[in-house]
Amino acid sequence: MDKPPTAVSAARLLILLSALVWLAFAVIIALGVHPALPDSVILQWAMAILSLLTAGILLVLFVLLGRRSRVAFFAALAVLVTLSVLTLADEVGLADLVVLAITLAGTVCLIGSRTWFLQGREGPSDPTRVA
Repeated sequence: MDKPPTAVSAARLLILLSALVWLAFAVIIALGVHPALPDSVILQWAMAILSLLTAGILLVLFVLLGRRSRVAFFAALAVLVTLSVLTLADEVGLADLVVLAITLAGTVCLIGSRTWFLQGREGPSDPTRVA
């Protein structure tokens, strides 16, 4: 397999960073030290679990993108765009802007490296290959 372009490495690094941010957010919520937590313990735990799941999804995408998966490419774009939109749907503070910058930078890097993910991998067992 050919070496991935710098944009792919940058995108993967930004996705890993985003996963770490979501993991830290989950821990902060689970410990109850976030300054703007809802009063309901059930909502707090739901937020912590959803944040942990987000971190897990991002980690899986980090690994799959390293394997040059087309499905992971499109899934990563969908996840990053969704996270960007959801970040803007809330009250936006400094932390939100930092997370948004990381997410958008990862999205831009993925889009910039799309040909690496989408170029065909022709081989002798490829039934679509025209001789």
